[in-house]
Amino acid sequence: MGPSGSGKTSLLNVVSGRVRPTSGSITIGGAPLTKRHKRHLCYVLQDDIFFANLTLRQTLMYTALLRLPESMTHQEKMNLVDHILQLLDLKHCQDTIIGEVMNRGLSGGEKKRTNIACELLTNPSIMLLDEPTSGLDSSTAHDLIATLKQFAEKEHKTVIVTLHQPSSQIFYMIDQLLLLCNGQNAYFGDTRKVVEHFSSLGLPIAPNYNPADFILEQAKGSPEVQERLILGAREGHKLNFNLPENIKLQTTPSIHSLYSKYLSLPTVHTSGVSNNPCPWDGSCTTCHTQCQEYNKKCPTDISVTIDTDKKESPVYNKIVGEEEDSGRSSWSEETLSEASGSSSVCEEYPDMLWPTSFSTQVKVLTRRNFCVARPIILSWLNGVQTLVLAVIAGLLWYQAPRTEESLQDLQGWMFFSTHYWMLFILFAALQSFPAEREVITKERASGSYRVSAYYLAKMVGELPLTFTLPTVYFFISYTMMGWDNTITGFMLLFMLLLNTLVAQSVGLLIGAVCYDLQVGITVAAIFTLFTQLFGGYLTTRIPFWLAWAKYLSMVHYAYQNMNIIQFTYGLSIRCSTENSRFSSCVEYAQSDEETHYIPVKEILEENGEPLPLWMNTTLLIGFMIVVRLLTYVMLRYLHRPK
Repeated sequence: MGPSGSGKTSLLNVVSGRVRPTSGSITIGGAPLTKRHKRHLCYVLQDDIFFANLTLRQTLMYTALLRLPESMTHQEKMNLVDHILQLLDLKHCQDTIIGEVMNRGLSGGEKKRTNIACELLTNPSIMLLDEPTSGLDSSTAHDLIATLKQFAEKEHKTVIVTLHQPSSQIFYMIDQLLLLCNGQNAYFGDTRKVVEHFSSLGLPIAPNYNPADFILEQAKGSPEVQERLILGAREGHKLNFNLPENIKLQTTPSIHSLYSKYLSLPTVHTSGVSNNPCPWDGSCTTCHTQCQEYNKKCPTDISVTIDTDKKESPVYNKIVGEEEDSGRSSWSEETLSEASGSSSVCEEYPDMLWPTSFSTQVKVLTRRNFCVARPIILSWLNGVQTLVLAVIAGLLWYQAPRTEESLQDLQGWMFFSTHYWMLFILFAALQSFPAEREVITKERASGSYRVSAYYLAKMVGELPLTFTLPTVYFFISYTMMGWDNTITGFMLLFMLLLNTLVAQSVGLLIGAVCYDLQVGITVAAIFTLFTQLFGGYLTTRIPFWLAWAKYLSMVHYAYQNMNIIQFTYGLSIRCSTENSRFSSCVEYAQSDEETHYIPVKEILEENGEPLPLWMNTTLLIGFMIVVRLLTYVMLRYLHRPK
């Protein structure tokens, strides 16, 4: 506990290993904090960060599939999800969406419990919760703390929370209290003895007064009172978050654990610090040294040592130098031995960097990305917009004749279609990463999956959604304009879809680079206007010193290809009977032939010397690949979670 700005969240960040301390050291069970320890530790953030349009059950299901080891079967993972829902009293709202401000879903208390449920799935030994009661009414806050208290006792877990002015009922549920004042220790010890401690410092509490309010008022009091509190607690330089003797921390569930009800896990009876170097009996008897190191005894307490010399901690020099936290849950160590046998555990140890394999991560994330993106991309508003625009375009170019007088109209439909869907897809993709950034940052910080798996799954999962609306538009508008033949139609559709993929690539890159959405929109607007101006339709008289710019316009290549396809494989364009602008038509007009057609070469050369069809297509695909690879680099290295 402590006033706002006293350092509660900072302390949790340091204890969890997410922030480098400026001094001191962190040990768990007497051993320096390492990645192996982090697998038994979960951190529930103060903010409830989820995908708003997923249901509660979907959120827990995807978390379980990503963060629980593959040695557990799918049914075991779903049983564990059901168990957590029952434990936190969330069964009644499991099919309700998470929701947001404009689309109501779960209540505040339900979101808090959902946040906790996602972390409980990994079977942590130590839970860190940053102000879980903030924004909740007193009754909901009491129920939440009571649930955590019950979980700590029944599941033999250590629960560390930061609280902001709790009620007296909640206050006396706490076993031990650390009071912070200006980033320093003002009290640490038994919660029921804090009033006695303050009285010994000459700060007696009034009768019938909430002790939580009283100690916070003193911690926010005058500088003299704050100094008295800090000096009174100065003797304790070491903070040990120990549990009572009957609630000792252990990594594996006891024989009566609620988890054991659903999972066939080895049972271990522990009391205090176990002398067995392995989390279960006999799993390391035939293992080599590396495996024995991996299966060390599990911690029983957290120790935060404050270094008064302000020397940088050598422990954290080691931690920050490692790769991202593996994010493996403690189920991994509990089930691997039983599932694979001790020898296979030793053989697979070097690859135990993630809770699931790359293919599993891609498969699960593809399903989740599809579910998240579907209501956004295929919203009723986008559907109505596409249908209305397709009908209007179809009416505007309805049954356009293949004559020289209508040539500019045909080219106008091709330019409008490529440019509109470039804008639509690019700006939709631009908002994709900013909307998901908080969730992805949280999941990356917990080591749930690889960035490459997320990025590949995002591209694959959204691919059919990206193609749906342009395809609907094309079939409606092009059919009303008049199909030449099936080959021409599907080749034009291919170029339209390829153009949308390139536009999506640019939008993803801008979204990955620009944290500020307004900056991203400005950059995207400049890019789209540039590519429109040099696309080859609005003007053909480009100054020679700007001629190079058209080769940077992706619409230029798509528009050129659509012209090549339409006029090469489609119906021929008849010459105008009078005042034709094509030289061959003028020559034909002087002859006795009744019908003349414009050569394809003259139509294409009217907008400059065109590149071949295959060259334009290759450049578009190459541009798309380079931009998508660059986007991955930006995601992987530019905005790494702290």
